[in-house]
Amino acid sequence: MDESTDKKKFIVPAIAFFIGLIIGSLLTILLFPTQCPVPQTEEEVVEQLNIEDGSSTEEILVEQQSITSDTNVSLPISQCSIVVDIAGAINNPGVYCFKEGAKIVDVVERAQGFAKDVAYKYVSMKMNLSDLITNHQKLYIPFEEDVYCEIKNLQYTDIKEGPKQQAAPNDNQSDSTQTCININSATKERLTSLNGVGESTAQKIIDGRPYSKVEDILNVSGIGQATYDKFKNEICVY
Repeated sequence: MDESTDKKKFIVPAIAFFIGLIIGSLLTILLFPTQCPVPQTEEEVVEQLNIEDGSSTEEILVEQQSITSDTNVSLPISQCSIVVDIAGAINNPGVYCFKEGAKIVDVVERAQGFAKDVAYKYVSMKMNLSDLITNHQKLYIPFEEDVYCEIKNLQYTDIKEGPKQQAAPNDNQSDSTQTCININSATKERLTSLNGVGESTAQKIIDGRPYSKVEDILNVSGIGQATYDKFKNEICVY
């Protein structure tokens, strides 16, 4: 009986202790619930780090901020409606862009003016600098040397004739105006008019040109001394 009483003295307090511990834990959970940490934003995290290390929050936020723009970026609308290529006696030849209504003189000014060796007389006489330019137009400003040959030809064709001189016989003169047949320039028909010369022989005479003297015609196949004697007074060489 005494032994049973002793066991109860230890068991009852132990049970009471565990029951109290459980009840206390429940009360603690009910009265003081555990709060889960709320996720922080990026700015709050940065601010907390800045507070800990004493640095500026504003500087860090500026570094991490992405570069954005509220306005749309677009290329400027080109005002170029006419493209002209200018070359020649110009200081800065090249391709230039103009608006409608531009003139040749505007292109010259854009190309920094005429070069020192430009053919001024030709430009002033032949070119109208007030003309409107067109798209994809090619302008060439001539140098003085470009028009030199043209001027020389004009002087040659417009030269005044001096006293008439007797024209020397030449190959371009018609055979009909000559007293003899020039075997260096006569036509086949003219050669066949010679006594003893047919079409084939006339062609051989033409193929054997030029001749330095009338006797050279004896070298033509088909013409012997007898044939030559028939027309030797009718032919000549010059």
